[in-house]
Amino acid sequence: MTGQHSGSGAESLCCPACLGALREDKGLQSHSLRCDSCSRVYPVQRGLPRLTLDAGAGAKVRSFGFQWRIRQSGWFERGTLYGLSADAERDNFFGGLGIRPEDLRHRLVVDVGCGDGFLLTILGQDPTARLLGMDLSASAELAAEKCRNLPNVTVVQADLFAPPLPPGSVDVVWCEGVLVHTGNPRRGFEKLAALVRPGGRLYVWVYSAERLTVYQRVRDFLRIAHKLPAPVLVALSYLLALPVAGVQRLFRGKRATRFQTAAFAMFDNLSPPIQTRHTAAELRSWFEACGFVDLLESGSVGMSGSRPREVKVEQP
Repeated sequence: MTGQHSGSGAESLCCPACLGALREDKGLQSHSLRCDSCSRVYPVQRGLPRLTLDAGAGAKVRSFGFQWRIRQSGWFERGTLYGLSADAERDNFFGGLGIRPEDLRHRLVVDVGCGDGFLLTILGQDPTARLLGMDLSASAELAAEKCRNLPNVTVVQADLFAPPLPPGSVDVVWCEGVLVHTGNPRRGFEKLAALVRPGGRLYVWVYSAERLTVYQRVRDFLRIAHKLPAPVLVALSYLLALPVAGVQRLFRGKRATRFQTAAFAMFDNLSPPIQTRHTAAELRSWFEACGFVDLLESGSVGMSGSRPREVKVEQP
């Protein structure tokens, strides 16, 4: 595929329906990508390729698009993501994968569920890395805008259950807090696992079923909160974050979660219609069933693993 950022992940993109090659189709009033094999057409709007099989797929994750957009507008936390600074997020990425920055040189890294592009802008500072951000929600528009001036970064709107990438084509797949909102996390994991090339690495983070956070406990108590109008839920999240941040400040002092971060985490937990939780043993079983080795557990519950070099990768 031509016309996208040279040296980014754009050249690896393919038709999510048949895995055929994509080519640009530019008209006077429109810009799109057409599959050479099945002739499907995917619009490119404001520089963002919409590589979804269902034109209305983004509506299924509307709460995330809203969440990231109001964060971009100045609500919730600024300069951090879930309380992590850019440097801390960078350390979290490399520590979770068990790799070094130099390991990304000339490698394709895919951030599945990239949100507003916070991680992409951090990793994109290394011009030798090839980066591709995917998100099904409208937040992909924000990520694309943030990364517009990073020539080694491409962002697409796509569904992880129909990824626009060939099996075995990705060096590093990063997926943090996404599978838990899909309704079928095991199947989603298998889709991600299939993207990893032999010798490549996969990282997944899910909610813990054994160590519930205060935000998850509030979600369990307010089970239908996600049905509230989004602006009302924002206000509720701020209201509920007050005692959370207050208690943490009392017992943790300067290490306490900031009020804006607590409100963001509260909305993040209350707004999705689906949230599943898993154990480290369950996540490990997923990796092992897909043949991954050198498993590294981090946090609660994050895990990464490598695909053996001699294994042939097939479409699940």
